[in-house]
Amino acid sequence: MNKKQAAAGHRQNKIALLLDREAEKSAFDISLCLYDFATGVWIERNARKQIYPASLIKILYLLTALYLVERGVLSLSDGYTLTEKDKYAGKTRVAGTGILQSSAAGNRYTVEELLSLMISHSDNVAANIILELAGPKEVQAMAARLGLTETRGTRKMFDLESSLPPNASTARELTEMLVALENGRLFSKTMKDLALALLGTTENKDRIGRYLRKSGVLVANKTGTVPRIVGDMALLYFPDRPPAALTIMVELPPSRFALANKFQRLAAAKTIGRLAFTAVNELRKTSVPQ
Repeated sequence: MNKKQAAAGHRQNKIALLLDREAEKSAFDISLCLYDFATGVWIERNARKQIYPASLIKILYLLTALYLVERGVLSLSDGYTLTEKDKYAGKTRVAGTGILQSSAAGNRYTVEELLSLMISHSDNVAANIILELAGPKEVQAMAARLGLTETRGTRKMFDLESSLPPNASTARELTEMLVALENGRLFSKTMKDLALALLGTTENKDRIGRYLRKSGVLVANKTGTVPRIVGDMALLYFPDRPPAALTIMVELPPSRFALANKFQRLAAAKTIGRLAFTAVNELRKTSVPQ
């Protein structure tokens, strides 16, 4: 082992140790995966644990849709007419985030507008439409293309009666989606730039981006939330070094009370923010190999 390799190993161990220390301050179960594009180093904590990804799975839908646009199967300008049926998954009315659930049937949207709603506004109806337009088989084919053996994403949001297995992924595999996007593995720079523009304008920057507002770091992220899961995944762009990819998922204990769950989710968001701040602070100290 040469001096550069030894130094890189030392830095990796230090970042992992500091992240573990920060995670241990929390009472929650935390899954974390960090990839540094400058060094090619992966840092993981419970990152191979399969977990329900909530809206984080929408990144897989985004990658699939843009891949199909690149190949002419879909077009960003294709129009779609919203129906009342779109507001349901099976017999369950789609709830949660988004505006389409309360929009008038008959409204027209382009594929690009649906992607924007799905990512920037985390619209669940838009996600289900994109899943339908792209096709569940194409979504799983994308997961296979990326080597994601623990990821499933074929079940619609709020489809409580589906015979399909629940969606699933891991912090590692969600981070691998971000790495594939940044590395341009799937499609052209034009499609990549569109994806990053959508991630850059997401409404919720209060998790990974919570303590980074004055850091000069651009947070291109997607959050995911259900009653017992609070998550965020992001590409982090520094002004003075190559980027990093980070996924953090926090599992909350069960609670019968809505107010208690609300406070738990806030505490989880702060925990994610502190972990992200620790990672960014240490990455900035890491010299970039020449």
